[in-house]
Amino acid sequence: MTSTSLVPNLQLIVCASLTFLAPAARADSLQLDDPKLKVRYKAPPAAQAFDLRQVRLLEGPFRHAQELDRQYLLSLDVERLLHTFRLNAGLPSAAQPLGGWEEPKSEVRGHFAGHYLTACAMMYASTGDERFKLKGEALVAGLAECQAKFPNGYLSAFPETFIDRVEALKNVWAPYYTLHKIYAGLLDMYVYCDSRQALEVCRKFGDWAVARNARLSDEQMQAMLGNEHGGMNEALAALYALTGEEPYLKTSLRFNHKAVLGPASQRLDNLTGLHANTQIPKFVGAALQYELTGDEPLRTASRFFWDTVVKERSYVIGGDSDGEHFSPKERLSTALGPNTTETCNTYNMLKLTRHLFCQDPRTGYADYYERALYNHILASQDPESGMMCYYVPLRPGSRKEYCSPLSSFWCCTGTGIENHAKYGDSIYFHSGDSTLYVNLFIASRLDWQARGLELRQETDFPNEGRTRLVFTCDKPVKLEVKLRRPAWADAGFAVAVNGQAQALTEGPGSWVSLERAWQSGDAITVAMPFALRLEGFADNPDRFAFLNGPLVLCAQVDPQKPFPAVVAERDQIVKALAPAGKPNTFRGPAGIFRTAGSPGADVTLEPFYAMHGPRHYVVYFDRFTQAQWQDKEAEHAAGPSK
Repeated sequence: MTSTSLVPNLQLIVCASLTFLAPAARADSLQLDDPKLKVRYKAPPAAQAFDLRQVRLLEGPFRHAQELDRQYLLSLDVERLLHTFRLNAGLPSAAQPLGGWEEPKSEVRGHFAGHYLTACAMMYASTGDERFKLKGEALVAGLAECQAKFPNGYLSAFPETFIDRVEALKNVWAPYYTLHKIYAGLLDMYVYCDSRQALEVCRKFGDWAVARNARLSDEQMQAMLGNEHGGMNEALAALYALTGEEPYLKTSLRFNHKAVLGPASQRLDNLTGLHANTQIPKFVGAALQYELTGDEPLRTASRFFWDTVVKERSYVIGGDSDGEHFSPKERLSTALGPNTTETCNTYNMLKLTRHLFCQDPRTGYADYYERALYNHILASQDPESGMMCYYVPLRPGSRKEYCSPLSSFWCCTGTGIENHAKYGDSIYFHSGDSTLYVNLFIASRLDWQARGLELRQETDFPNEGRTRLVFTCDKPVKLEVKLRRPAWADAGFAVAVNGQAQALTEGPGSWVSLERAWQSGDAITVAMPFALRLEGFADNPDRFAFLNGPLVLCAQVDPQKPFPAVVAERDQIVKALAPAGKPNTFRGPAGIFRTAGSPGADVTLEPFYAMHGPRHYVVYFDRFTQAQWQDKEAEHAAGPSK
């Protein structure tokens, strides 16, 4: 099958008569009966996420992260975000320029405004705080004023000549990547905040994209796509879903980069050496296009890519890439440079995971989502300042570096303000009105108006391995509840309904199904004791990390001294660890943990998501046998080779 099959018959797409409305225009954000949708899906979902407006976080680490993000979003000045857009449109601006990637000479200036629109829209949906709707609408109005200066509908903080350079294959820093963020932000303002102006601005901008690219041959288009272009295929497909206008879908499909999507559709992994986050949004867009078109190669490509990245190219925290590129997976254990796991990558991998879960609700997708959410996304925000990481480094002796409020505006600052605004988006899913999925154990409240019920999840997870789900119903509701039994939840896992233990027939990595007529006061309790384990690299099992349940653990170290290693038989390592008096914290004895040139010292292992500030850490440890360690000590005593 050739990559040209990634472009389905458009006439069949438009003329198909279906009974299922699309569940989402972007990131599964719309309900099946939402009047905003103007097209029908050819590949209807097996499951659907609840709207962010139906989920509220309760006290816990995610609520804390959301609150810090809320404060940061409110602190930013819309006039300063509009400054470079106004300059580009020939409009006056007295605002002080922002710094970093948003300074007036940056080639990606304007990208953060798109992220800000999305973050405000999502924060409004997640909290109901009207201030975010007003801020988003003010930014949309300012962008509309700038767009009015361009009769063709162009909208950017940089001149259209940047697109000329892309088409001419000249050096320029990813202009379509930046434009994608603006498209996405406008769409989210329409979806979550009902901003008609945002949709109209986006339609004009979409018309510009259609006209601009219609003059390019397919060969010219594919050559241009060698430049990073974000999720342009996703944004234009979403615009099609919200308007029903076929040219947006046609142009979306032309933005499919065949050199990357083609091999994946044939289950070929050609990713080594590629810039990682340039590729991931292409597959997010392909997943949405599959839902709209039913074209199987798009589905195959997105699933194969996910399997390859998650199972063969990711680190223990769920992130991927070293120096922003995919390393040879056969030597992943050696790819521990100073800039591993770009946070943008995981942001996009979670978007892809949600699409794939809706298409096929497997626990494996939810297991990955949990791992990456706790150990990378939550770990990427400073719990005191709310600032965010570009990279979350895993090289021994690393520490986390955070953006500044007004002089960074990295790509991962932009995705970061979205990450912490949408924690409610993947806790609960449903299939029609008959099945409720509980995917994540996050303190939260679900309001399912259509079924007349509220579900309150009461938990101190991950400080404790248990959760309690309490129903409040207008009247008895017949419903199948599917609880995820995580892959890590083995011994001691138990479920009870109103105190009555339930028989469990499935093991870890499965759904526990509970079906009955639920009434107010009914409660499900889930016990899932955490257990310590090791997880090593496929190419070097003796370079491993410690996990407790879903949590990756790490140890604080002195970067000026040799880092600890493990000297023990593999089956004795976990047995040697002892609780250290705090949740998910353990003491590793000096007899197991050794440091070259010293008798060794106790090591404290603690959750990686809680390792912040100036502290340096080790996540991956090397294991030696006693004989190997004697050689290591002799090598250390001999000093550096001359």
